[in-house]
Amino acid sequence: MHSASGQTTDERFQQVGNYRSGDGLAARQGIFAYKTPAYDLPGVVSANLTGEPKRVLDVGCGNGRYTARLREAFPGAEVIGVDLASGILESVAEPTVVADVADLPFEDGSADVVLAMHMLYHVPDIPAALDELQRVLAPGGVLFVSTNASDDKAEYVPIWQDAAKAVLGAEVRLTLSALLERFSLETAQSMLAERFDRVVLHDLPGVIELPEPGPLVAAFRSEEDFIGLPPEDFERLMGEIERRLGEHFEQQDVLRITSHGGILECRGAKG
Repeated sequence: MHSASGQTTDERFQQVGNYRSGDGLAARQGIFAYKTPAYDLPGVVSANLTGEPKRVLDVGCGNGRYTARLREAFPGAEVIGVDLASGILESVAEPTVVADVADLPFEDGSADVVLAMHMLYHVPDIPAALDELQRVLAPGGVLFVSTNASDDKAEYVPIWQDAAKAVLGAEVRLTLSALLERFSLETAQSMLAERFDRVVLHDLPGVIELPEPGPLVAAFRSEEDFIGLPPEDFERLMGEIERRLGEHFEQQDVLRITSHGGILECRGAKG
């Protein structure tokens, strides 16, 4: 679907301007407070590192969730938060670098550990980004990549789509749809297996059980920059979503949403 700006939702999904601050990302992350089992994602990364890395690059670090934990786990390492959105880096302690994953300002083989966590689906040229991540990775180093599986949040998209059809008479694509089409966990595993001798999947399925509509409403509201609807249409859509969620919680105590993400641990870079 084309937005008022003439761009598709998928094109807007890739724009760095949607991350002027960490507020929208925090809203989308908020629903995972209700996920069981409650995975410690930065802990999965740090637990699978041996020795003491000298340099860690958290590329596409966003609000610095992984950056902060890795600094805590490896106080002797230089852990650098890297993001193309300068605004979102304002909340991340230095050292930070504003940079594009497709053009990283680091020397070949200069990082023992490289992270690209839930960010590669935003990149216009994903193979070029993987080339660059592989370039800066030191021999014997490890790359961690995370994304969502193709069956992630199966109940989430219909809530939005059904409301959009009811009040706008049209399909309005969620960013989740763009995410899964561009770089699902299955796609990522296949692409990385072509580049690394060993790719280990840390599979992280679970269920989100929301006790009230607030977290989901906030997550849906964070979509506004991505989809580019006129403000009045967006408010009509959100009003219908809130109405439907209100009806659901009048009848049931929780709203269950399946959640399926994963982290890929990649070693032995080829070529």
